[in-house]
Amino acid sequence: MNDRTVQFRVGVMVLATAIIAGILIVLFGDLPSLVQGNYPIRMRFLDARGVSTGTPVRKNGILVGRVTDVTLDERGGVMVMADIDSHVPLYRDEQPRISGSLLGDAEISLVPGRVVPPRTRLQPDDVLEGIVVRDPVEAFSTLEPKLSTALDSLVAASETVSKLAVTIDKTLLGDDERFDKLIGKTEKALDDFSVAMTGVNDIIGDEAARRRMKESIGMLPDVLGDLRTAVKGIGATVDSADRNLRNIEGLTRPLGERGEQIVTRLDSTIGRLDEVLLQASGFVKSLNESEGTLGRLVRDPKLYEELSDTVSNVNRISRELRPIINDVRVFSDKIARHPESLGVRGALDRRPGLK
Repeated sequence: MNDRTVQFRVGVMVLATAIIAGILIVLFGDLPSLVQGNYPIRMRFLDARGVSTGTPVRKNGILVGRVTDVTLDERGGVMVMADIDSHVPLYRDEQPRISGSLLGDAEISLVPGRVVPPRTRLQPDDVLEGIVVRDPVEAFSTLEPKLSTALDSLVAASETVSKLAVTIDKTLLGDDERFDKLIGKTEKALDDFSVAMTGVNDIIGDEAARRRMKESIGMLPDVLGDLRTAVKGIGATVDSADRNLRNIEGLTRPLGERGEQIVTRLDSTIGRLDEVLLQASGFVKSLNESEGTLGRLVRDPKLYEELSDTVSNVNRISRELRPIINDVRVFSDKIARHPESLGVRGALDRRPGLK
């Protein structure tokens, strides 16, 4: 094999390698990043399991960038840096989500928000707050204890149903007399129901009974109206009672507020009444004693007789003075009317009388 053949084969190998590399670049989506620029974004997660340098970042299922750095955040989370293609716009309301496949590969999806346009473009200093979508395998592992509990409950329920079936089988198909008693009670209940329905049929089948029932139903609105009127009257009575109670409250409230003052005055009045009663008791005591004037007047018969004689004399003198007083009144009246009756001087003066 000469050198020309070797060089040709090497050239073919290099060309094939370049073609295969171009095909792989196109398939994995890295070609745009080689021919156009990008810009960095920051995303914060509580947990970035499976995320590392080179993890793809997708928007609406399309690869728009890759993770460039993963570091711990000072707030206790994980800060993820990524380069996004310059022709892809991102907005502040978008939310990054970390999801994983069954094979353990992780990727970040940018989910658009629900803000009504116009939306605000993401700035270099902005940080997108992300969430982590649980891995299906992990979610299944967390459901395993609950599934185990559910299976245990299902087994217990099946055992209970089995016991119930055995009990029903013994009750219905066994030699137990309770089933016969149950059948007898059922027949008796059906007979009683038949008798009751017969009575109802007799009542409803009577034309007069039906007419009375219709009349009663027709009177029901009037009865309801009377009941409504009675309820209104009760309401008015309750309102009147409420007003009376309020008036009583207005009367008793001042008494309650001045209760202490009233009790003080009542105590003072009772004290003064006690003093008056003591004085009255002393007066009665002194009256009962013979040494006092009133006591002597009450107890000394002689003094009483003298006082009675004095009163009798006064009455007698009053009766004797009454004619004299009448004569003096008549005399003064005559002098007032006829002063000439006093003598010659009175006649000469001829002065008119006083009346």
